[in-house]
Amino acid sequence: MKKLLLISLVVFFSLVSFGGTIVKIYHFDKVKIKSIGNYQTISFPNTILSGNAGEPMVPWSAVSLILPPGESAREIRMESSGFVEIPGSFNILPQQNIRPVSKGTDGTFLKNENVYSSGSSYPVVNKGRLSTSYLNGYAFGLCTFTPLVYYPALQKAGYYSEVTITITTEPSGASTKALKNLSSSPAVLKRVKDFANNPEMMLTYPELKRNNSGYSILIITSQAFQAGFSDLTHMYDSLGLGSQIHTVAQIETSMTGRDTQEKIRNFIIQEYQQNGIEYVLLGGDVEVVPYRGFYCSVLSGGQTYEDYSIPADLYFSGLDGDYDANGNSIFGEVADDPDLLPDVSVGRLPFSTNQEQANMIHKTVWYRSHPFNGELAKPLLAAEFMDANPLTFGQDYIELIVDDHNDNNYYTHGIPSASNTITRLYDTLIDPNGPVVYQWGKDDLLSRINEGHSFIHHCGHANETYVMRFDISDITNSNFHSIDGVTHNYTLLYTHGCDCGAFDYSDCIAERMLSIQNFLAAGIFNSRYGWFDEGTTEGPSCHLHREFVSAMYNDTLADQVREIGTAHLTSKVKTAPWVGLPNEFEPGAQRWCHYDCNLLGDPALKVWTADEQVGIPSIKSFSNLSVYPNPCSDQVTLDFGKILSERIDISIFNTLEQEVGAWRYNDPNIDSKLILSVQGLKPGIYMIKADGSTYHQSAKLIVR
Repeated sequence: MKKLLLISLVVFFSLVSFGGTIVKIYHFDKVKIKSIGNYQTISFPNTILSGNAGEPMVPWSAVSLILPPGESAREIRMESSGFVEIPGSFNILPQQNIRPVSKGTDGTFLKNENVYSSGSSYPVVNKGRLSTSYLNGYAFGLCTFTPLVYYPALQKAGYYSEVTITITTEPSGASTKALKNLSSSPAVLKRVKDFANNPEMMLTYPELKRNNSGYSILIITSQAFQAGFSDLTHMYDSLGLGSQIHTVAQIETSMTGRDTQEKIRNFIIQEYQQNGIEYVLLGGDVEVVPYRGFYCSVLSGGQTYEDYSIPADLYFSGLDGDYDANGNSIFGEVADDPDLLPDVSVGRLPFSTNQEQANMIHKTVWYRSHPFNGELAKPLLAAEFMDANPLTFGQDYIELIVDDHNDNNYYTHGIPSASNTITRLYDTLIDPNGPVVYQWGKDDLLSRINEGHSFIHHCGHANETYVMRFDISDITNSNFHSIDGVTHNYTLLYTHGCDCGAFDYSDCIAERMLSIQNFLAAGIFNSRYGWFDEGTTEGPSCHLHREFVSAMYNDTLADQVREIGTAHLTSKVKTAPWVGLPNEFEPGAQRWCHYDCNLLGDPALKVWTADEQVGIPSIKSFSNLSVYPNPCSDQVTLDFGKILSERIDISIFNTLEQEVGAWRYNDPNIDSKLILSVQGLKPGIYMIKADGSTYHQSAKLIVR
């Protein structure tokens, strides 16, 4: 192996690379001590507090080092120097259970007295499990370590100011194969650079020429639904985002693999390598495009949570290995050393009928093409009471996505409060001696949603047919009457709730939210449990959520992620090193969330975070223009609400803003009603406009 150049890094670390080894020196100083009742926490910048349940929480630092091309990580060594004793006595806060969001606490405060009475240093294991993952062809060694040393019986603590991490590498067929996934995309190269602790190692990888003949968006569906994507593909073609549709049947015939899922994944790999695709849209519910189930287990509160078939579209997003290295047909096991770093943005539109597809496609196109200025910076935050002992509120998690935060010792951008009108709906404590808690109801939330909001962010309990205190029977067009794309924008949702995005369930509440004509255009949901840490503001679901929002609200325009799928991908990349924490009962809750957090929606959908001038500028809905019957099939009546005395131009636009019908009425005494024939329009959703010198109204029209 060739000898690599010596590289020196200036800020907080230095790096030396030789063939077969990667050496990085981490520096620690700025110790942060926080008191919580009779306990304390000790941390450093860019570390995360974690520990076994009932044992002291210690700060862990992430390792994400680029390895030499064609090599994988074999061994990790940790050498420490410069010990600094921290003045004072410390009773370090014990880690409480990491709980599913849908589960309550047993009311027990966990503390392992054997550990706290021990004279030995803690923790016994000071580094995590080393793994190799691949990000767009670049091999990364991922791990965690802690510089802290704690003596529980003496209540004394100290840390090493300098920690040298050495990763020994070896030639690897998997790493050599991964080089086929190298990309010249500026966005990809920046993603790799930002994630790497040693970005200079990118220079040792082959330089590729940019492929200008490819396309961006791959849509996979069945032949029965292929034609239903025409509006979406036309829109993206008009935006310069080339797209192609391929059917599951075509892929099954042309590709090799053990089953349909593997053939689909192999086809995605082929199209990524040959055409440089960035987005994959899985068009259909599981009977149309099957899912791959992953295995994970978590030990919490003395109970083991285990699932062999977590719906994980990460399988189609991470393009290295096969997630079943040991060949036992159980996917995503720790023993498989599964690839945790997604290479392409993947989303799923979980429709089962042509009407559900039409509704989802319309909302996707209309959201992208016709945002309403004035409500694009109006997010809605909803949070619930989580647990009584230790007292835990969802608002403490959800507030970390507002403005920039370094809570829990990692930095994320948040929704800028100065430039956004933020609506909050939080369960709150009334009497701490009870405790007595005010809890908002679904009617409270429903009224706020119908006021029009750009994005809903939620932390609370859920199941397959329940989320945000809505039952699945509450998800109707009439309940969300104003979220129709005309009165107010269609909206988006990110929730920590358990199971509400279980798209293998027929049908979960997330699917209903997307499949009706009104309400959601897309959302991020858990297909199984979401997880939170009792009594803290940290947890796997919250961590992913913070990184998702951070990608969308980066403080420099060049770094800002605007597509929902890319923000979701970024959240997985940023949290991947923490999957291997040694005291998270590996494979633990962060891995579980890494698997079960999925995007239901178009991954290339641009998320509006501020007012912009696009689409038809005068679209707005007013009560004095009514259209009926709606839906209609052959003719429609327009009721202006009054007799008009001016010339009126009537226009009908499709979701691509193309005019598909036009009428002019010059009679100075136009009746209050007009009847129009729509027999020439294909089934779909349209905008009908009525314009005069003083009269300007519009409404949504549905043709069946």
